[in-house]
Parts: sequence; structure tokens; C-alpha cells
Amino acid sequence: MRLKPEQLAQHLQKELKPLYIVSGDEPLLEQEVCDQIRAAVKTQGFDEREVHHVEANFKWNELLEAANALSLFSSRKLMEIRIENGKPGDQGSKALMALFDNPNPDTIVLLVLPKVDKSATNAKWFKTLDQIGAFIQHWPIERNQLPGWLANRLRTSGMKADRDALALLADRTDGNLLAGAQEIEKLKLLGLENITAQHIEAAVGDASRFDVFALSESAFKGDVARSLHILETLQGEGLHALQPLAILTNDIRQLLSFMSLIKSGTADDKALQQLKVFWPKKQQQIKGAARRLSYQGVQDCLSICKQIDQSSKNIIKDDPWRLMSTLITKLCGLSVTPQ
Repeated sequence: MRLKPEQLAQHLQKELKPLYIVSGDEPLLEQEVCDQIRAAVKTQGFDEREVHHVEANFKWNELLEAANALSLFSSRKLMEIRIENGKPGDQGSKALMALFDNPNPDTIVLLVLPKVDKSATNAKWFKTLDQIGAFIQHWPIERNQLPGWLANRLRTSGMKADRDALALLADRTDGNLLAGAQEIEKLKLLGLENITAQHIEAAVGDASRFDVFALSESAFKGDVARSLHILETLQGEGLHALQPLAILTNDIRQLLSFMSLIKSGTADDKALQQLKVFWPKKQQQIKGAARRLSYQGVQDCLSICKQIDQSSKNIIKDDPWRLMSTLITKLCGLSVTPQ
């Protein structure tokens, strides 16, 4: 059974499944989905919570014994199984299926996984569990979705914000949903109902948080303002310039290869297939950047990457972060002459 996160509350009011699978890479959304399930099962008498973290050398036979053991504290329990890499392995796959060969009606299982790919959902163990319980997959909130997400959360808290306020709040919490949720709680404590940009300026600091992949993604979209903001944030967090450089260099080389294939007459989709770029979002980024940028311009970007690498290793005297800013600006499509 597949459920969207927004369908979960209504489902839990009607019934409880013996198994819930929660998957995704956004910590706040994972926490909130799991909290809903924990609260719902507790109201039905599943008072004890037992957590198992699956790591190397995890003893799956002990998990099976725990699932069927009588609780010392409650007649019913929630067994939470967290698989950090999302891969139970052969022994774990068999153990997870065995949990429901002869299920214990006094135990509900909550299986927490990172984002699972198609190969995982096609595995026998996953298909078996999917038929038994409910699968809730949560997705990251994209930048263009963030103002709407914040508006809905404000509305749930009895507040509303104008467009300028939402835009500013999104900028200051971009890439950090937890910060966005916390800032809304702060605004609620202030007793505000109609939020303006002035309220956001006064009450909300810049809590943006990004990873190195967000920088490349934003630059490939040509969003220079956001890209430079991400770059400034990464530098302020003390990141070494070589970390974002590695991602950017790889993506730029991939873009050059794509543009070369297109120049030789290869169709877009076939070129992406040859380069083993199968993620639709990544495909769109590469296609968009190829339309905006010239082949020579992308080659210039690769030359700047080399300069950043050399300056980071003190081979040449320059500021790697200044060069990184030049790279990002050029990758966004603005005219910059390499130094």
C-alpha cells in the first residue's frame, strides 16, 4: 500500500497496518512522518517502543526473537528498525520477510530507510513487505516549492504571510527545512498572525544550509544570485574549497561530454544514456545548461577548475574562493574572462 505523507493522518485514524515503511533523505520530514505513526499506535495501546539500528554484523536472529518475545512493560509494542544504508542484505531480507510469516498481532513494525531506488523497490523482500504494510516515501522540498511549504505550515499554526515575507523566509531557510519549521514556531510564540517581510527581517536570521550538490544544481540552472549565496554559505561553514570543486568538476566534464555527443549528431536522450545519466532531474539540468552555454564557455569553466585546484594546493598564488565565485558566475552564463 502506497501512501503520500499528506494522506497518512487520515489513514491512521481509520486503521493500523502491521508494518510501516518510511523512506527518504529529509530528516525533518522523516521525523514528522515517524512521529505521526508513533503517536497513532500509542493511542491503540502499543505503549512500548523498541529501536534496532542495523549496522555491520547485526544479529537478525535476535530481531526475530525480540519480535515474538513478551514485553516486560507492555502487552503491545512498536518495533522500530532503522537500516542506515537501506540494504538489509540476504540474511536481513529473509529475516524481514520471516517477521510476517507468522506475525505477532501485539507488535507493529516501523521500518525506516533512506531514499530507496527502483532496484530496491523491485527486490523480493520489499515487494513482500509492501503488500503487507504501508509505504510512505517523502521527497525533499525543492526551492520553488519552499514558499508554498512554508505558507502551509504557517497556516497550520494559525498564521499567514504575504508574498514578500514568504520569499524572504524561504531565502533565509533555504536548504534547511528544520530551520524553517523552528522559525515558524518562533513567530508563533511572538503572537503574530499576519506576517510581513519586516517581521521576518527582525525575527529570522539567515539559517540557509546547503550541500555541495545544491551548489552545482543551482549553477547549472543559471541562478547566479542563489548560487553565490550557497557558495558564501559553504565558505562560511568552513568547508574546504576542494569539496565543492570535486562535484563541480565532475559535473562540468559530464556536461562537456554531453555537448560533444550532441555536436557529433547524437540525440539528447541517447547521449544521456551513454553517459549513464538516468536521474530525470539531472538530465534536465544538463540539457538546460547545454542550451544556455557555449562549448568554449564550458571549457573555460574547466580551466578555472584547474586554477582552483592549484590555488587550493598553493601551486599558484590566488584565493580559491574568489576563483570559485568566478567559476560559478561563468557557469551561470554570465560573461567572465578567466584570470
